[in-house]
Amino acid sequence: MGVVDARARIHHPCPYCDISVQFPESLLLLWCDNDRDVFLVSSPDAEELGRVVGSLRRKFRARVILRDSSDALLALPEFHWAKPPSVTGLARRSEVWVVHPVIYFGGTETYRFVAPSKRTLQRLILRLRAMGDVELLSVSDRADLRAIRDLPTATVHFFEGLTDRQAEALVAAYEGGLVEVPARSNWGDVARRAGLSRSTFGEHLRKGQWRLLANSYATLKARTLAPERPVLLPALKRGTARRRPPAPSA
Repeated sequence: MGVVDARARIHHPCPYCDISVQFPESLLLLWCDNDRDVFLVSSPDAEELGRVVGSLRRKFRARVILRDSSDALLALPEFHWAKPPSVTGLARRSEVWVVHPVIYFGGTETYRFVAPSKRTLQRLILRLRAMGDVELLSVSDRADLRAIRDLPTATVHFFEGLTDRQAEALVAAYEGGLVEVPARSNWGDVARRAGLSRSTFGEHLRKGQWRLLANSYATLKARTLAPERPVLLPALKRGTARRRPPAPSA
């Protein structure tokens, strides 16, 4: 028996999404361990991070576990709210599972759902649209659980085997515009700024690119089985008949 694997971006009023609206350039990743919510916050700079952390501490009694430069890990003790309904609560009541982390960015929250059927997923999407806009990023039928296993995590750490020289070459190529289309510079110019010969720089760059692709191959392979075709489902207006929506296409 297969399952339905879906990703959806949602914009609705809730205490956590309100933080993302207030700080749209900060990325917040949320995990829940049943007793508490844990946020990993990444901000453009330390000053912005301070504002986000301060807001989380004031509003939710968040405790800073670890803070480093423009990133911080915080725990929120048993924070719950009754209204508006939470997405995870609606998913639970709809018999749909949320695969963590939940991503908050730019005033929206992005979820990965696993449902036993498209009809079950439809019921959840309809409930979510009663609260706000829903952008359906992808819906895929899964005959087995390999993609569920592989997409959230890589089989190895993303940077495993990557040398410092290779990482420096990748950063130099990106910052120098070498990998843009069209490129803003050439290999020789970027290599000189990095203090390397063209051939040495090229060797480090190619090996670094190969290493990143090799480390992420399993995740990329699983991703090819779920091409994203975003569909915006606007919020339902009050009084709209709650008719069953058409089945999402795989």
